[in-house]
Amino acid sequence: MDERTPLDILMADFLPAERVAEVEQEVSKINELPPVKKLGELATPVYGNDPSELIKDRFLYLGGVALLLGPTGIGKSALDMQLGIHVAIGKPLFDIRPAERFIGVGMNVLLIQAENDEGDLAEMRDGVLRGCTDLTDEEKARALRNITICTICDRSGERFAEALAGLVTEHGPFDLVITDPAFAYLGGDSNSQKDVSFFMRELLNPILQKHRVGMILTHHTNKPLRGKEKDSWAAGDFAYLGAGSAEWINPARAALAIRSLGSDTVFELRAPKRGRRLGWKDSDGMGTVVKYIAHHDEPGVICWREARPDEVEAVLSKKGGRPRKCDPVEVLHCIAARPGQSQGFYTARIASVMGCSESVAKVAVRNGVETGCIRFVEVGREKRYSLSTKGAQKVDRAPSAYDWTGLETETP
Repeated sequence: MDERTPLDILMADFLPAERVAEVEQEVSKINELPPVKKLGELATPVYGNDPSELIKDRFLYLGGVALLLGPTGIGKSALDMQLGIHVAIGKPLFDIRPAERFIGVGMNVLLIQAENDEGDLAEMRDGVLRGCTDLTDEEKARALRNITICTICDRSGERFAEALAGLVTEHGPFDLVITDPAFAYLGGDSNSQKDVSFFMRELLNPILQKHRVGMILTHHTNKPLRGKEKDSWAAGDFAYLGAGSAEWINPARAALAIRSLGSDTVFELRAPKRGRRLGWKDSDGMGTVVKYIAHHDEPGVICWREARPDEVEAVLSKKGGRPRKCDPVEVLHCIAARPGQSQGFYTARIASVMGCSESVAKVAVRNGVETGCIRFVEVGREKRYSLSTKGAQKVDRAPSAYDWTGLETETP
């Protein structure tokens, strides 16, 4: 009597010998169920004492991916190098802060790249070490010890995943892998949700979670629209700057984006996903997900720095004399003078009085809501806005330069 199972018979009698091992491997995956837990068994992270945290406050953690998005030629690789050097010694860069346990110690970093030769890499390294005056000689030496570099330009898809797993096994343990660029390693169509999902979810994520390592994955942005990137985008829209399928951002836990402002030297650094966790503050002490960075002043020094306020103001206001931002405190004064109106009312008044576009005013109102200075109630299908206690306190501390009380009101 043949005691073989139907599957055994199928594989032995109908499958080519070279495919038997492949099918057995797939069957074993089906039989190996993933682990489960009760909801109450989940451990709540303790900020400052979370063993999985890489970037505060859980902006990025072990097993997770953060996208670094930016146009071609803007300096993404240099920012990769600069961020890698800083986290390798446990120091913040542009208020991107390593977790407490890395302060004074640093992370072990693996930098995988495809497009630069050793000369380019050495120039970026030397530029960062020369341009970052906040680094001591001892810290520079420690960074050089804590960063491992590997150039992979001949494999993608599953072959890249195999190489990644081998590298973190043979040369690790690593805390963070910086991978530059995603296009070199995808091994498929970047516009295909299926291809991107397979790369991110089935290749990268299992390796990162198994080996307890985080990843910063550098990815190009789409081509600019009509010669410039979209000025009117707001909030989560920027998470979809990456070229190709929207699936790039979905499995990623966090994102940073370098965005052109029309200047050759000054750029916007935005954190469109989980950005509030970084704890960034603007010049008024209000929470923000935007910073401004610039190329180093010294020719030949490949390094980023924080943009000076005068540089930022010049760039933001140069387009036809219309401001690209408006004073957030003045926005609060506008609402304080006529509480209970619609967003359309406020954006039109702010644009008219302050000379900015209505899209800029709309973003300013939205930012006020996100920072807890403005609140709203829904009346039918419309939202009616007023100040929170926090917003009222800001208004009390800073007088307005405009007469908002003279504006006409609409019926609530």
